[in-house]
Amino acid sequence: MHEQAQLRLRKDEVEKLGAATYVVISLDTHRTRVFKEENWLLGGGTGPFGKEKSLVFATPLSDPSGRASAIYGVSRRALRWGSWVENYPHWFVIDRKGIITYVLKPTFATPTAYQDDVDHVIKELEKAAK
Repeated sequence: MHEQAQLRLRKDEVEKLGAATYVVISLDTHRTRVFKEENWLLGGGTGPFGKEKSLVFATPLSDPSGRASAIYGVSRRALRWGSWVENYPHWFVIDRKGIITYVLKPTFATPTAYQDDVDHVIKELEKAAK
């Protein structure tokens, strides 16, 4: 979720590059819609997202069977901050020809590692846009 928040802060840069963003979620369509439309995590606070209707900038795609995750090789369980999560998250940059030009496997080494991840992805989006 922090990745989505950081990406939301950089929304203008992503849109200026003409890029589209998607997040594949291993949830049913109802829970995927709730994820997109309701700001339960950061809403109501005094931070930059407190008044945002939705925290999620990317278009969420529902993948309850895990098929898309399996196709892209990210459908295994992963340890993140001391607990197990499903579907190890990755960032993919796909150019206008449909070719994956960059893959980032987040390390979650620190609580703010996602900030650097978004920086790397933005740089790769700039390369792919040329």
